Amino acid sequence: MRGRTVKPLFCILLALFVAPSKQISNPDDPHYWAGVVEFSSDRLSGEPEERSSAFRLTEYLRIINSAEADPTDVIVFPESTLNDHATASFVPDPNDRIAPCNNLQYEPVVRDISCAARNRKKYILINLTEKAHCPMQYDTRPCSSDGLYHFNTNVAFDREGVVVSRYRKFNLFGEKGTNTTVYPESVSFETDFGVRFGHFICFDMMFNVPALDLVELGITDFIFPTMWFSELPFLTAVQIQQGWAYSNNVNLLAAGASFPGVGSTGTGIYAGRRGAITSVMTYNPETKLYVAQVPKVQFPNAAITKIPQAKGTPSQMAKLLLKRDQIDQYATKDLPMVSNNQLEERVCYGSHCCNFTLNYTVKTIVQNTNYYRYKLAAYDSNRTFDGFADGLITTCAIFACSSPDYSDCSRRFGETETYDEAVTFNSIKIVAKFADNRDTFVVPNNVDTSIIPFDVTETEYSVVPSVGDAKPHNIITYQLTNPHSDLFTFAIWARKFDSYPISGANRLGSGFADSVHKLEL
Repeated sequence: MRGRTVKPLFCILLALFVAPSKQISNPDDPHYWAGVVEFSSDRLSGEPEERSSAFRLTEYLRIINSAEADPTDVIVFPESTLNDHATASFVPDPNDRIAPCNNLQYEPVVRDISCAARNRKKYILINLTEKAHCPMQYDTRPCSSDGLYHFNTNVAFDREGVVVSRYRKFNLFGEKGTNTTVYPESVSFETDFGVRFGHFICFDMMFNVPALDLVELGITDFIFPTMWFSELPFLTAVQIQQGWAYSNNVNLLAAGASFPGVGSTGTGIYAGRRGAITSVMTYNPETKLYVAQVPKVQFPNAAITKIPQAKGTPSQMAKLLLKRDQIDQYATKDLPMVSNNQLEERVCYGSHCCNFTLNYTVKTIVQNTNYYRYKLAAYDSNRTFDGFADGLITTCAIFACSSPDYSDCSRRFGETETYDEAVTFNSIKIVAKFADNRDTFVVPNNVDTSIIPFDVTETEYSVVPSVGDAKPHNIITYQLTNPHSDLFTFAIWARKFDSYPISGANRLGSGFADSVHKLEL
């Protein structure tokens, strides 16, 4: 991005007046067309926020007006890639049915996207820094000295550029100076092609409100802007996106910010238990629109065409910075490095027990050769999300270790390190009991050494009510049915929620993650 220039205003205005698109889908169609954007745009050192935001807005408009966007009914952009506090904008209340196009009450990031949505006749959802007057009704917290809130906000425009939905992020992950609403909002909007979208933002996926509340309301299609900081062994971006969509059996449109050097990437379109239609994890920053035809949930027999994307090799993906979960307190057993047609093991963390049945082959390893070893693990206790929230985790897992030292479990080999694939898992079966209540959310969870999950057709997942328990439980079985020598994680992973989400971000917007600000957006 060095040496870039910001296009003059007339170029931006010209882009708003290209030939409009026609409505692609209608309520009777078994599909709709969606586009999700993996977006990267560095802010140059010392560059004013206004100039940086103007450049990113130009890129947004270029994507919306591109030929690649022509087939889409809806386009989704990622979190925190458009503006910042210096270019924060007021956003119309959706109840007022305002199209802010050409309305100078709003900043260009709002009004120009509104014009583009109207001109191209598309639903567009962006994420931005919103400003709003403080205080609002029911909010007794003190206001900042400038009398403004600043929210991390999703804004949805309809085909006429009208703001039809607005959601302010509740579960913050850092985000210095960002406020939250007093209570979490459950927000959705209806489209003219027969789909209602719920939407939430990034770290919200780790909580029951508002994301799972929307599922309970019967919403079947979701929009998810994110700047996800991926973490092994369970929470790389596409890995958890696929698991969330699968467990809820919903369509998920996820748009990811692309800054692999600080661990952020991950974009995809998912069709519930039918898995990813398209998904990508990048090792180099990219700005790209991914388009797919999405089967509507009310048409369960609608055809699905998956669009596989080229994935990086493990060596290439080593350029992607990944955090490591606090797995050192897990109860574990080593996988014996001897071929076994029927290994049966039981690992317990307190009263939580995991039963493993494995068929695997171990090849002869030349001395001094690198290779992944594996541990069978169980856990049922607390963890912190970088100090910004605490959460209860229950899991049964197999994960890779790059040396016999436990501190190297869930650490990959580096970009210049060669290694051998020593273990081929012919089949894996994990069986365990998990609580059956609204405060426990369980997902099938796996990822390979290229940081991409297996296609759902290579696994089987079943949930059967347990009998004879004092409180309701399910017996969950998760199986790998196709051989893999590139396995990094295979797990049943669950979040156990408190009665109210514990977000570590101060509701007044103080105390925040350094990692977020490295992006200098």
